[in-house]
Amino acid sequence: MPLRATTVLWMLGYPDQALKKSQEAIARAQEVSHPFSSAYALSFAAECHRLRWEGQAAQERAEAALAVSIDQGFAIWAAGATILRGWALAEQGQGEEGIAQIRQGLAAWQTTRAERDGPSFLACWLRRMGKEGRRGRGYRAAEALTKVLLEEML
Repeated sequence: MPLRATTVLWMLGYPDQALKKSQEAIARAQEVSHPFSSAYALSFAAECHRLRWEGQAAQERAEAALAVSIDQGFAIWAAGATILRGWALAEQGQGEEGIAQIRQGLAAWQTTRAERDGPSFLACWLRRMGKEGRRGRGYRAAEALTKVLLEEML
């Protein structure tokens, strides 16, 4: 499956190959007309572009994932795509709108009760808060999160 290969390639330090595999996953999902796979592949491609600091490309993939997810009722992918779209907007100079979208996506993500990727998405918000000069609030949120995580681990 191209998405698993994408993850492995990224973790091994091959971002260009990972991006190529994510594009193959999108093409395959569209070829077989499988909306869930399309939403998944588009979301992962948006995340891949985020990790590469490619704001415009991340926004395009996130918006495509969001459209499919809303149309098909895929709450978890819609939440993730909203977060990634927010990051992309903020990265392109629309800080306040981006932060608002990230917060909206985080709230939606929480309602899905999904645990995977939550910390990564929260890190998007914290980083944007810092870049927008709102470090105090971001640091307080990071401290609170660290406390909760430590309590759960111990």
